[in-house]
Amino acid sequence: MPHMTKCGTKPNIRLWLRGTRPRTLPASIAPVVVGAAAAWSVLSRYDGWGLRCIAADEGVWMDMESGYGPCATPWYALDGALPRFLGVTLLCAGVALFLQIAVNFANDYSDGVRGTDAHRADDESGTGRPQRLVASGLVKPKAVLAAAGVAALLACICGLAVAVVSRQYWFIAVGVVCLLAGWFYTGGRHPYGYAGLGEIFVFVFFGLVATLGTQYAICQSLDGIGIPNAAVIDFATPGDGSEWSWVWFDQGQFGISGTGIHAAVCVGLNAVMLLMINNLRDIDDDRLHGKRTLAVRLGERGSRAALAVCCAVDWMASILVMMMTWLPWGLIPWLAFAAATVAMLRAMARRDFGRALGYAGMQTLVFAVVVALNVIAAGDGW
Repeated sequence: MPHMTKCGTKPNIRLWLRGTRPRTLPASIAPVVVGAAAAWSVLSRYDGWGLRCIAADEGVWMDMESGYGPCATPWYALDGALPRFLGVTLLCAGVALFLQIAVNFANDYSDGVRGTDAHRADDESGTGRPQRLVASGLVKPKAVLAAAGVAALLACICGLAVAVVSRQYWFIAVGVVCLLAGWFYTGGRHPYGYAGLGEIFVFVFFGLVATLGTQYAICQSLDGIGIPNAAVIDFATPGDGSEWSWVWFDQGQFGISGTGIHAAVCVGLNAVMLLMINNLRDIDDDRLHGKRTLAVRLGERGSRAALAVCCAVDWMASILVMMMTWLPWGLIPWLAFAAATVAMLRAMARRDFGRALGYAGMQTLVFAVVVALNVIAAGDGW
């Protein structure tokens, strides 16, 4: 049966699925994969924080040096350690994914009721631009807002579970900030997405916060697990009076490592490029409706130059991450990431924004997979 033309009619499942904006979802999963890989690196590498031997028994120390005994046990062999690692990773993925969907529905609602998406009423096959739920007239605005609320609630449930398991209850405050930032991106009287600040939002929340938050949550959830009187996973928390140094911090003394920070910057830049391509595609319509995105402020030529700069910085930072995770072999799988970036730039040169967005999402996901593979391949060394 063909679509009805007005709100309150038979729901269209395909339209709702497109309303989640699938091309943006890799940007929510990638930081979790990278954060989990960075946590694995901290726990496993010989220069990471990892498992600490606390036994005073000289025999245990001798066993550790010989590769046998309680202190030579890898962290993932400890009872409950690997299930907790995987469980927290999945919960963090739930937070990121549901939050992204909530933001997408909230943007659909806000842009729809403002009239900014008036050009998104028809099917993408005819216009070349994704059809929006509210603008299409096929879905009531309140239904889209309710969908955003349900997705946000699911993100909150996952986030609360992460806070409980990791015993880091200040994560709840971080979650509230993330929700508010997601809503005011295009919602409220003065949405910052209409003022050209969207790129800062995605860099901070879908780059730094999501990646480092995942790494920190996983590490802290494992804090204290070990073999009684022999070995224990021991992470410090901010404010601890114990001694620390920049070297220890880089190795992950608090559950955040230098590798994680550099990788988070790369993830943030990838998310920024995804948004910049999206805004370049919509630059004319956004300018017409008073939505002054960064692309509108810089103009098409300036935006393309900014995109090129982001690519260059991202390449340099990603090469550093590959070397930090698996020197020197990590540069080989990096070529897959570079290929995705080149494909994205070629699509942009042809003004094929649909393909460019697809390649940008692929680039984000490829980077995450490459980092994870490098960490696993490096084992306990470089």
